[in-house]
Order: sequence, then C-alpha cells, then structure tokens
Amino acid sequence: MVEMVLILPLILVMLGVAFTGWDAMQESIRLTSAARAGAIKAANDIEGGQSANAWNDATTAVNQEENVNNVYQNTNPAAADYVKMAQATDNLNGSGASINTVTITISNAHVMAMPFVWNMTVTTSATARFT
Repeated sequence: MVEMVLILPLILVMLGVAFTGWDAMQESIRLTSAARAGAIKAANDIEGGQSANAWNDATTAVNQEENVNNVYQNTNPAAADYVKMAQATDNLNGSGASINTVTITISNAHVMAMPFVWNMTVTTSATARFT
C-alpha cells in the first residue's frame, strides 16, 4: 500500500506528460495542414495579381481547413491564434533564376488535457512557391 501511494503520483504525472505531448503533436500536424492550405491560397492570389487580398484569403483558408469560423485572425499579432504571412524572393545558387515564396505561420496556445502539466504553444508554418 505504501509503495502504491509513493509511485501513483509519479505515474499520473508521467501519463499527463505523455497525453499532453501526444495532443500537442496532433495539433501540430493539424495546424501544419491548415498553414499549408493558407500558403497555397496566398500564393495563388499573389500569382493571380490579387496580392492585396492574399493575407485575408490565407486566413480564411486556415479557418476553413480547421472547420472553424473566425478563430484564426491576422489583426492582432499578440494573440495566440495569429496568422502571419511573409513573402520572399530567393536566387537559385546565383543562376539568375529566382523563386518567389509565401510563408504562412500559425501560433496557437495548446489546450491542456491535464491541467497540472506545463503550458505549451504550438507554432507551425508552411511555404508555397509562385511565379
């Protein structure tokens, strides 16, 4: 009985850490898919001459991929559900050819399954090319 009382809290903490890590990994996979959808939408908008709408359309694509309405936003960078967009043009090894890319980054505060385990923020990004 004494051994169980000494070991049980340790086992519960270890299970809490394992479940929290598993949840964070699953959320990271899900958010990467949403970031990829946003990056593709933004790249298509920019390539089609709609660069003014690219960020908003990418944010909408992220929300659609996550099956939520207006959870992810691009207006408050301090929020945990912020969608960031960055454009870049890279040279290919000095060959004169260039690649245009757009990167969507999403940060989200992970909801803990076990409240006594540390807080975790999941951040993912995806990049799409355009001409």
